[in-house]
Amino acid sequence: MQQTPPEVIAANIVFIVFWIVLVALIWFGGQRWERTRAFRARMIAQWKPALTITLVFFVSNVISGRSIFNLYALAIFCQAWIGLALARGIANYEPLKTTQSILRRERIARNIILFIVVGVIAGIVGLVIGSFGLGIAQSIFHEMNRTREAMQSFSIDKMKAFFQFLWGAGIAEETTYRLVVLSFVWVLTGRRWFAIIVAAILFGAYHLTPLSGNYLTFLKFPVSQFLGSTLIGIVWGWVYVKRGYETTVLAHTLSNWIPALLFL
Repeated sequence: MQQTPPEVIAANIVFIVFWIVLVALIWFGGQRWERTRAFRARMIAQWKPALTITLVFFVSNVISGRSIFNLYALAIFCQAWIGLALARGIANYEPLKTTQSILRRERIARNIILFIVVGVIAGIVGLVIGSFGLGIAQSIFHEMNRTREAMQSFSIDKMKAFFQFLWGAGIAEETTYRLVVLSFVWVLTGRRWFAIIVAAILFGAYHLTPLSGNYLTFLKFPVSQFLGSTLIGIVWGWVYVKRGYETTVLAHTLSNWIPALLFL
């Protein structure tokens, strides 16, 4: 396992603090300001699913062999709390389709099968489209694909690698860029596809910042990485809009895990 660069640690600390402070502002601001009060009430109502997402993140983190102490889980909880409140404010949209079908006992088998099938298909489609974008940019800008190099930072145990991708890519990245960013832009503009594209562009840019542990590798082929990640982010956005957060997490995890099976 490669040593984490200090700037990555610093960026993640700032990221964690930002989300904790934002939740605190909403919590206390909602007690004083009318415009914040309704959102605060909706956010409070989402604490159970937000905690469940955080627990899945935490357990996956431990199974993958990481330390039991992971402060990033605090950011996940805060983001999920805010993101679910945003998503539940979108008319006729349910961000947790599979979970809600189980809780309500409505077409459970059908929705679980859809969750798995769509997740697998979308994972493969996302991988293909992302690779296509990488290939185009490489042919134009003559960049070398360093994906194999980036994969070396993950566990050589294939099952542990799955859980690394589940918490580190599936949950962490989809919570930020689909559950929060896409939902926020969707609420703000009312334009679903505009929200999908904005979230995808920010997702592509994220890979070139210290928030990504592999950003130094990605900076060796920045245009290709950005284009490939943005295109794949559009796929995740579409899945999020159509099938919700859980399916997007599964698809994202699989699209990263499949190359790991080949490269590790």
